[in-house]
Amino acid sequence: MRIGFDVSALRAPHGGVGTYTANLLQQLRRFPQDEVVPLVQSSVRVPFGRGRRGERRLQVNKTLWMQTLLPWQLAQAGADVCHFTNNVAACWTPCPSVVTIHDTTLWLFPGYHPRRRVLAMRPLIPVGARRAKAVIAVSATTKRDLVRTLGVPEHKIHVIYEAPAPHFQRLAATDPALDVVRRRYRLERPFVLYVGTIEPRKNLRRLFEAFALLRRCGFGSYDLLLVGNRGWHDADVLASIERLGLRGAVRVLGYAPNDDLVALYNLAEALAFPSLYEGFGLPVVEAMACGTPVVTSPNGSLGEIVGQAAELVDPTQVEGIAAGLRRVLSDRQRHAELQAAGLRRAAEFSWAGAAEQTRRVYQAAVTAAC
Repeated sequence: MRIGFDVSALRAPHGGVGTYTANLLQQLRRFPQDEVVPLVQSSVRVPFGRGRRGERRLQVNKTLWMQTLLPWQLAQAGADVCHFTNNVAACWTPCPSVVTIHDTTLWLFPGYHPRRRVLAMRPLIPVGARRAKAVIAVSATTKRDLVRTLGVPEHKIHVIYEAPAPHFQRLAATDPALDVVRRRYRLERPFVLYVGTIEPRKNLRRLFEAFALLRRCGFGSYDLLLVGNRGWHDADVLASIERLGLRGAVRVLGYAPNDDLVALYNLAEALAFPSLYEGFGLPVVEAMACGTPVVTSPNGSLGEIVGQAAELVDPTQVEGIAAGLRRVLSDRQRHAELQAAGLRRAAEFSWAGAAEQTRRVYQAAVTAAC
């Protein structure tokens, strides 16, 4: 097959959807009988001064590109099937299309998104899902929500889980990469790690309050490290650090490259991820693959993904989040149990397996169109 593959989510630094796109693309390229054609967001030359040296290239608006220029790109490439990896699909394509929808938070929690995103994407996602030959959901929870919220036929949705990339693994305590990262980020004290975009849906205000409570209960030597891109209303979220007297104890590291992130997971005493809703929750499986105990909520897909391999807490209760962290940090037996259970659970997810399942979805879409 010639597979048109949407790579618009790969603009660096990228988040969870970009990670999904990058890992799936890498694995799909391992099938020698197929050719994967990356669909790159177009740019146009615009005059800027005199002559060709006075021209600049500007990227076409993503929605405009996808709905107008991308179908032409697919026709030129002679694609047998195309895959839209980031929720929105073109309303028309010259070949069968598949779309991955990662969550339905635009409908379930519209208040956690900028109004312009809600207005721009809510009309397009259902149209693309109806037009596509198949829809991929990254969890059974997302599939259920797509059926219930958007009315997508159940038979059309295929659940294909994400996975930790192979380099997310438990490192030996003597691995030199750990010392490099300790020095790079000045890690002088034990720490709890959060990985993800800094935005209201991630429930960071309650995490900060829980961490402040934890420090008052005998864990004052611990830091909380935040790794991830700044997101919508991030300034409002981070303002609570100062208000809670956590300056210096909560450190905002920003985006970390993958090699650093692996070491940070390995060095952390625990991952704190009390999100209010996730379509999958990639940081929890990355942490488990590194042997890092996870404290998370059962909301959205998270309970489905971690199973019995994490400390589950009510994300709406500050005291509950603090109690979950305290159990993991103070009870070494519980800490060891979660390490072992997490490693076993993470091994059940594979990008190679995800690519094989995705390729079968492509084949079925092509066959159905014939």
